[in-house]
Amino acid sequence: MTASIAAPRGAPSAFLRPVLAIAVALAACKQAAPPAGPPLEAAALLQQVEKAHAEPQTLSASGKAAVDAPQNGGRYQIQLVLRRPASLRIAALDPLGNPAALLVADGGRFALLDLRSNVFFRGPSTPENLSRLIPQPLRDDELVSLLLGGMPQLRNGRPLEAHRAGDGSVLRLGAGEVTQEVSLEADLRITQVRRFRGAGLWWEVMLDDFDDASGQQMPRRLRLSAPADKIQVEVQLKERVWGKPTSPTAFQLTPPKGVKIEDVE
Repeated sequence: MTASIAAPRGAPSAFLRPVLAIAVALAACKQAAPPAGPPLEAAALLQQVEKAHAEPQTLSASGKAAVDAPQNGGRYQIQLVLRRPASLRIAALDPLGNPAALLVADGGRFALLDLRSNVFFRGPSTPENLSRLIPQPLRDDELVSLLLGGMPQLRNGRPLEAHRAGDGSVLRLGAGEVTQEVSLEADLRITQVRRFRGAGLWWEVMLDDFDDASGQQMPRRLRLSAPADKIQVEVQLKERVWGKPTSPTAFQLTPPKGVKIEDVE
């Protein structure tokens, strides 16, 4: 009768140990494998992104905005009209669907009719003035680009670096101490834009819920975060119409009689 010695409970058999070693080695190689494809060249990728998002030129939509911020927070229905490069018209409605405020920006100028306080603001189209309706740190042209699914321009920016990330890629731009990271899918749709001042995050915008059936890479949902200013904004769009000419008066606003006019810097 031949004696046998049982392997310790829980220990792999002599036959399984080599198999397990090979499996672990293969898994490690798979994790360490670089993304497929040749290295990316940042300037060439930037050109591809700009070309992919050159259209549409206009957008009209309705939707809703949810704002969490120290000022002007709340939830409301919105109607908007956009035209590249920096023309905006945003109407905020009360719960009954009546106009509560109307903002326009065009040619570097801004106007806001706030029917809640019966005040008409006018001045330059700065992020601070645009925030009188929806708090946010973006310029008018940056808002238009993002709502159309495009990449906001980093003024005086130049391409720094590009690399693959999963099935997509990341493009980095820089201008002095300011840098911008753009996350792209394989088809060049933009899913995230992050802007930094120095080492700190200035703001980021997530784009999703794309309408693939339209053939346009435009999001129906945008989520903006500006941590230093404690701002969180989510915009959801519906009933979108793009590429149609806008009315000549869409981005004009004059003060009605009886309102207080306030000029702002």
